Order: sequence, then C-alpha cells, then structure tokens
Amino acid sequence: MANTINRKLSGCYRRFLTFFFIIVAGGLLVGVFVYRQVGGPEGARYWMAKHALGNIEKRLNSSERRPDGIAEEQIIESFQSVREAIENRQVNLISLYTVMKDYQTEFHEKKPSTPETQEFLRKLEGTILEDAGAEK
Repeated sequence: MANTINRKLSGCYRRFLTFFFIIVAGGLLVGVFVYRQVGGPEGARYWMAKHALGNIEKRLNSSERRPDGIAEEQIIESFQSVREAIENRQVNLISLYTVMKDYQTEFHEKKPSTPETQEFLRKLEGTILEDAGAEK
C-alpha cells in the first residue's frame, strides 16, 4: 500500500516539475524576445524612460495636480517633444531621470505652482540633445 502511494507521488512530482520547467522555459523565451525587440540594454533604458515620462505626464496633467496658469496643451506639447526625442534617442537620459526624480521628490505630496511647473517643463525640454546634423 505504501509502495503504491510513493509511486503515485513520485509520478505527480515528475509531472509537476516537467510542467514547471516548460512554463519557466516559455517565460524565458518570451522575455528574451521582448528584450531583443526593445533593443537590448540600451533600448530598455529608453523604453523605461518613455514610460516613466508618461506616468509623470498623467500625474501632472490631472485636473487636481495641474496649476491653473498652465494650459493642458502646453503640458502635452512639452511631453510630446521629449517623448519624440526619446524615440529618436536624442535625449540625455541621466538629465531626464534627474529632472523626473526631482519632480517626483518635490511634488509627491503637494501641487506645484505655475512657476514651478513652468520651470519643470523648461528643464524637461532641456534634456533634449541638439541634433548633430543641424550643426553642419
């Protein structure tokens, strides 16, 4: 009786482990595929910056967080220009992350004033690199 139970349990564990390894291998394959589609480590950095920028834009553009002196269109235009620079990889990622982190740290709990928002948008657009082809 005990021998039959041991065989049944060992078969169950084998099936579970096989299923588990198939799921893990499939997940790894999907992860590698997505990682390569994003562009490897460099592409992943730009992808994360783009999504972090989108989250800050949503937060700033919400009606309870946006100052009265700032038009919604102004925020959308500023963020769109930075988003395009990220897609073209013409943005200083270190500066962009610094500007976004400073904004999140300073305005996590409080609503920014109009001058503070204008300064943030100016700094945000300042992270865009000049096009190398425009100098020639």
